[in-house]
Amino acid sequence: MEYVKICGLKNFEDIKLCINNGANAVGFICNVPESPRNLDKTEIIELLNEIPKDIRTVLVSKPKNTSEVAEIMNQIEADLYQVHISFNIRSLDRFSTEIKRKLIIALKVDEENKSSVIQKINLSFNQFFAFLLDSSEGQGIEFDYDLVLEILKKTNGTKVILAGGISIGNVENIIKILKPFGIDVSSSLESEKGIKDPKKMKKFLEKLIEIKQEIVV
Repeated sequence: MEYVKICGLKNFEDIKLCINNGANAVGFICNVPESPRNLDKTEIIELLNEIPKDIRTVLVSKPKNTSEVAEIMNQIEADLYQVHISFNIRSLDRFSTEIKRKLIIALKVDEENKSSVIQKINLSFNQFFAFLLDSSEGQGIEFDYDLVLEILKKTNGTKVILAGGISIGNVENIIKILKPFGIDVSSSLESEKGIKDPKKMKKFLEKLIEIKQEIVV
């Protein structure tokens, strides 16, 4: 597994803890006012200026159209931009290959829309940095293993990041059974909505190191 992102971070102390304990990506919620993890642009830029260059920075947003995607990318410089889109994915064809390689396309997935999700991923194969499958969007709802397995099998070769209800209690099964390109974790590492718990983050990241060592052996 190449990508471990802790999302919804709001202060540098939590960011530093993630970096020091093995996370290789940190995420910030931007322009999503309904989220308890939302930050304004000034706050995000201040945090980004303190982060080492070898850690991926990811800006997470819910743009209404491609103009909003472009606006966010122009205003805040990050390594990757995770976009939860409600518009036609083909609209992103207006962007250059270089820009599309910086995009993580987040798709909310359930049993009813799985065929559509599979089609979207296969039609856009290898155009974006990765696709993120999310059944939760920060609510901590665990995804359906069989559903995800089916999508992974039918989109073979595409980089897929999993999110939604991932916790210290299930992450080992997720990694060993589903074998995703990456995971994205947020709500299970909080003491209350929007407030990260340093002990939970440290224990979770230590668990990932243990799993990695088991797999290598």
